[in-house]
Amino acid sequence: MSLPTPSYSEYPTSLPAHFPIGAHQPTPLLSVTELQAHLRLLGAFHKLKEDVQSQVEGIAATNKELGWVIFVNRAVCRFFAWTAATWNKSSPTLSETYIPPLDVIMVWHTYLLNPRAFFEDAHRMSTTYCTNLIAIEEMPLILISSLIDPQTLDPLPPSEKRQFFFEQVSQMSYHMPMVTDYSDILTLNCPFCAHLNQSVRWVADGESGFAQTKFSHTCEQCGESFNKSNIGVRRFCEEVTRRRTGERVFISETLLHPLSGIKSEAHSIEIMTKLFGWMEAMYQVNQPIPPESNFDAEVTKLALALGYDYLELADAFQRAVRPFLVPDRSIMAPRIQRISVAYSHAGLASLDLVGAVLRQGAFIEKMVELEWTQPGRFDLVSETAPLVRSVARYHAFLDLMAANPRWFFDIDLVWHTHQLKSWHYRDDTYKYLRCFPNHDDSVESPLLSKGYDLTAKAWKDRFGVPYSVCGCIPDTDPESRLSRFTSKITSIGGSSSKKTSPSSEGISNPRPDLVTTEIDEADATHPSEHNQQFGDPNSKEALQTAKKREKQSTKCVSTAKKSASRDPWKGLQAERNEKRDGHKEAFTDPNYGSGTYYPYWGVSVAVPVG
Repeated sequence: MSLPTPSYSEYPTSLPAHFPIGAHQPTPLLSVTELQAHLRLLGAFHKLKEDVQSQVEGIAATNKELGWVIFVNRAVCRFFAWTAATWNKSSPTLSETYIPPLDVIMVWHTYLLNPRAFFEDAHRMSTTYCTNLIAIEEMPLILISSLIDPQTLDPLPPSEKRQFFFEQVSQMSYHMPMVTDYSDILTLNCPFCAHLNQSVRWVADGESGFAQTKFSHTCEQCGESFNKSNIGVRRFCEEVTRRRTGERVFISETLLHPLSGIKSEAHSIEIMTKLFGWMEAMYQVNQPIPPESNFDAEVTKLALALGYDYLELADAFQRAVRPFLVPDRSIMAPRIQRISVAYSHAGLASLDLVGAVLRQGAFIEKMVELEWTQPGRFDLVSETAPLVRSVARYHAFLDLMAANPRWFFDIDLVWHTHQLKSWHYRDDTYKYLRCFPNHDDSVESPLLSKGYDLTAKAWKDRFGVPYSVCGCIPDTDPESRLSRFTSKITSIGGSSSKKTSPSSEGISNPRPDLVTTEIDEADATHPSEHNQQFGDPNSKEALQTAKKREKQSTKCVSTAKKSASRDPWKGLQAERNEKRDGHKEAFTDPNYGSGTYYPYWGVSVAVPVG
């Protein structure tokens, strides 16, 4: 069903007073200023990566991708050092003093873009780490952007107070480690004996360094070799043992309702009781610990029973849920898989922040290619139409979700900016959508492309204009009544000095706030692919998936050309599909964003690294 549409005489450069979202008419949830601040920050992240990879010393001098992966690993470690420390913060808001260096901001930014994981991690325990996550659950974008040079996109020199605070709480230098050599090391506690190992290498032979594929280190005290999975399972056992001492603890992936995303301690307790059934029978994991008990000994006892292996942990959960079946890791229940994976890596977060930061890099590259991060790009009000349109499109997506909650949506720049306003994002989406949408940054390519097709169809049905006009696969749905009607009337979009496609001249655009025919802005509507996963890009399955999508696109282009007289939008889409040189069809490049980074458990698959 198409909604009554407002009339516009030109492409808008300011936001309206209200946007429709379902039955509601809220004021804009985001401002153009916030988007401008976010784009400056993304530009700074891109510049930071270029600076790291341009070093003439260290590992990056001979292997740029590995140099960046190591830098991100070190940034994640610095983030944990910052957030796990006692801050003694008196102000209820974040002032400049508390803003960390740019590399730590980059990790913080990515963490917030996984909103359910961040929110749950902040609220499922009462540790110093969790308390600090609550303090930073809303990123002050405008403040942070003011700490970046608007022309060079380099971070400005910190104030003495700001540098002192970070170095005092983290016990690390404020200055980012731009160069890493093969001899550089970090310290790690052994998950078996808790000894602090002083000489763990970032890079080592056999890809066994902490920032590499098959991390393994022999403890300098007990002589046992340990990996990141061992560290993660130790963290799970520590949380279970904390719970036994009477502390308020909810394990990862249980505190939020899987559909609505709403926090429910009762739901978590119910899930944990069910999942802990087998471990309770075998190891009494729900029984309180007497005050005189040795905490570390209790942790170690449970970890040994689980073999320090996150897959053994998953087996324990499966035995509890399916007591009469032998655990089968090939048909693991999704929630059991998510919980066990949350404890399969080092660090304090329930997701692999290293992989998440690297995947986010593909989206940043997209913003750079659009030249949206270029200094001064949107300084003039007359040039802000793309940002205004992005905000309008985001609100339209929320409206679409309110009407069709089954659809999958992705409109990244504004969506990401909203997520950085963590509690506002959570409250806004629950108020208008009755759910707390998560942002999955790792989706199989067929699911992502199917979700895009469904979204494009729902968008065209509701708003009467295409979702995308970049030149990718044309609309596959029958024309809506509105699009048939608007093809017969004259254009109300006004004249424009910018370039348009030849076939766009006869198009009537009733919603210039949602789409433009200007060809120099076409790529802004390209489907977001930064979160797609093909697995091994050279596998038979990945190549077949890409070929199937290309075949589907060719068929849709042929159909669109035949119906161009009835729906000029389809003619425009077909024309751009055939004539835009260098424009790659979305969801057809198995190598998009992939690089040499492997998950912590050593499975050899390519994941996007930006």
